[in-house]
Amino acid sequence: MVRSEAGRQEIKAKALSLSRPARNLLLVIDGTRPVDEWLSLVHGCTDADLQQLLSAGLVEENRPTGAARDLRPERAETPLAEVLAGRDYRALYTALTQQASVHFGALKRYKMVLDVERCAGVDELRALALRWNEQIRQDKGETAARAFRAALAG
Repeated sequence: MVRSEAGRQEIKAKALSLSRPARNLLLVIDGTRPVDEWLSLVHGCTDADLQQLLSAGLVEENRPTGAARDLRPERAETPLAEVLAGRDYRALYTALTQQASVHFGALKRYKMVLDVERCAGVDELRALALRWNEQIRQDKGETAARAFRAALAG
């Protein structure tokens, strides 16, 4: 499965009322893995979330147009530090609190939200986001870390 043009537009516009797992699946799905693997990688994602994306035309079957083209990324990812530099305290606070629910289990999520609450300013939130990115990459892999970075980018 890959994102359709409508899916790419939805990522930008956030016009549809998608569940958090469905939106996270939409952010990360790219045709490089089987659908079942994506469903297991996205915390809380079910077949119903995939069906919601399919019904809305946000994802479609992967139609390879050549191996070389499939290996190239759509666009270069902006470094996380650069993304964070453009975010204010409120935006980072909200994004990190939401992402704690997506990427961490109940006990760890509680600790992570407390870490967010302890941050006295935007610089501390930015440092926390960088630590979380590395922890998510180590615990869940690059795909989950990419989804985390995409969520922080808004």
